Parts: sequence; C-alpha cells; structure tokens
Amino acid sequence: MKAILFLPQKQLGATAPEHLPGLAHLRLTDVPVPDLPSENWVVIKSKIAGICGSDLGFLQGKPMPAAEPYFQLPIIPGHELFGAIEAVGKRVRGFSVGQRVSVDPSIGCKERGFKSLCQQCRTGNPGICERLAEGCLSPGILIGTCRTTGGGWGEYFVAPSNRLFPVPDKIDDDEASLLEPFAVCLRAVLNNPPQKKELVVVIGAGTIGLMNVAALKAVEPSCRIVCIAKYPFQAKLARTLGAEHIIDAQKAGVMERVGELAQTKVHKLSQGGALLAGGVRLVYDTITNDTTINQALRMTCGKGTVVILGLAALPQGIDWTPIWLKEIKIVGSLTYGTEVFKGRQIDTFGRAIEFIARRRANLTAVRPRKYPLERYREALTEAASKKTSGAVKVSFAV
Repeated sequence: MKAILFLPQKQLGATAPEHLPGLAHLRLTDVPVPDLPSENWVVIKSKIAGICGSDLGFLQGKPMPAAEPYFQLPIIPGHELFGAIEAVGKRVRGFSVGQRVSVDPSIGCKERGFKSLCQQCRTGNPGICERLAEGCLSPGILIGTCRTTGGGWGEYFVAPSNRLFPVPDKIDDDEASLLEPFAVCLRAVLNNPPQKKELVVVIGAGTIGLMNVAALKAVEPSCRIVCIAKYPFQAKLARTLGAEHIIDAQKAGVMERVGELAQTKVHKLSQGGALLAGGVRLVYDTITNDTTINQALRMTCGKGTVVILGLAALPQGIDWTPIWLKEIKIVGSLTYGTEVFKGRQIDTFGRAIEFIARRRANLTAVRPRKYPLERYREALTEAASKKTSGAVKVSFAV
C-alpha cells in the first residue's frame, strides 16, 4: 500500500521550509498493510484523513519533552480517522466489509493486550492510559502515532472493533471526517460545561476552535460564545457555527472587549496587557501560545476554569499570577472517553455522531480541502500557512 512515512532521519536531498522542517523527514513509499494485532481488530481503507494541529506541531519541531516516551519514529501519521472496513478479524461481530466507520483512535490497556486495566482505562479514560508505551503495540498515544497500527495517511490501517462507530447515511463523508476533532472538543465541553445563557470565551478559530464553538452550542444552545479569531475567513465560520461575538485577535483591545462583554472593570498593567477584575468562568484556549495563555488567565474570573486544548509545552513569559490571585483552575483536555450528559453515559464518539445526525451540531460549513497522498508536500505546506492559504481544514483523500 502507499503511505506517508514520518522517519527519524532527514531524507537525502529533501528540502523543507524553515517553518516546517519535518517535511524533509517524510517519504511517500510502498509499505505492507499492517497485521491485525488480534482477531478482534479490523483493516480499514482510509477515505479522508485530516491534518491535525498536533501533526503540524511534530513537523514544526515543537518541543514536547514529556511526550517523548509515546512518540517513536518511524510512523504513518494520521489520527483523524474515517474510512470503510476492508477486512475483519475472526472474532469481530456486528461489522461488515464496506461499512463506513469513524474510529476512536485510543489504544489503551485493552487494545494493548492487558487483561487487568489501569486506573484510567477502568474509569473510561483510555486516552490517558498509563501503559501507552507497553504491551503488544508499539508506543503511541493513538492510532496514527503508533508504528504497529499505521495511520490515516496510508491507504490502510488497523483498528480494534470496540473503537469503531458506524456512520449513518445522513452524515456525508466530509462531515464524517470531522468527527474526531469534534469529539476532542465535545469531551472538553462535557467535562467543563457552560451554564444556561452563560458567556464563555473560545480563543482561536482553527479547526479545534471552530469545533469547540459547535460543541458548546450542542451541549448548551443558550450559552453566549465569544470567539477570538485571527483571520476573517475563520471569523465567518465561527459565526456560522454559533459564536455571537467575534473579536479580532490581531487588533489591540482584545481584553477590553472581553471585559465589556463580561461587564467588569479592566485594569491596565504597567508591563503591558490587562487584567479583568471579574471576567468569565470558562475560557477554552485552543491555541496555547505565550499570548493566548496570558489572555486566558487574565480574563478568567475568580474560581473560573481555563481549558487547555492546544499543544502547550514550553511557553515563555507566562504570568501565572492570576492562578493564585483568583484561585483559577487549569484543565488539560486531549482525547476522548466516556462522559455523562443528561443522565446518560456513553462514548464521546457515539455522542458526537448522535449530535450531528440529529443536527444538534451541523459541521457542513467546514469543508476540508482534500489532496491525494502524492501531493503531501503541497497539502502540509497549505495546512501550515493559514494566513496565505485561507484553509480551515486540509485533509488527505486517500
């Protein structure tokens, strides 16, 4: 099969732009279809595989020291998984060849062959399993970061049948390909939900920022969303998905505008920036760079929560004062699991599909720009250059 390999060494003669050095470590080549780790797994033909911000983070060489045990090259990237079943293991029930499925790419204790589960897997949190570098699979947080399973940037990958979710006909392929990033945001919102008519802030309007807006409206339609967007095309989509207020991230006065909407006093700071005397109870930071983390902390009210959805790793110059000054809570959110909503506990992906099928969330406005694997350099360069490309979502049509 054809697949894009992410190799530990730079490829001979390969070039890469300065902002995307990892491009020189990629190679389109022929590799074997991954073997089934057990008879409970299936082979899936990838249909549309998204390019995620975390994929770009790795290719940009963004330092994430604590992730080192779970990221060992070479791998076939691509964890935003959507495809059709190609073959099933002997013990698989309830699925058939040709069936369209979305895939929760979690590979925790059960998938790694352990009969006794770690504390996180027992409580429905396989994405933060304690054994992500152990068992019968190679180290990796997800399918698409694990050498054994392959990933969506190849023609085929393997997945455990317990992580498959049938996609109903009313959800088309493009929208189905967004289920993984929507599920990421849905979990963050379900674990940190808004109250009725509450004002909440989403920082960023890339794929995760936009999916965050959609997830907030799906969980609590009456909440009032402020979205801080960098580019006009992002702002337009944020409004379409339900944001009531848009703030231009590139203009001065971001904190002042949030303070106005939150009806609280704004204190100017002598070293730059501002602090809200009150603020909002929930801020979702989908960017998590130096600027946005400072903004998030300084616009959160006392006893409020900042939800970190971006790849925060080694930011510089962060003013941690608001954490103790206002007793703020910082919560990280990365993958999926099981959550309770209105008395029902089900898998994040199952609820995501339910919300979209019932049009409680409508993602059709976000259409991925699709490229064949052969044009991976062009696709990845476009995904990493939003300012000039105007692309919200770039994906591989495999």
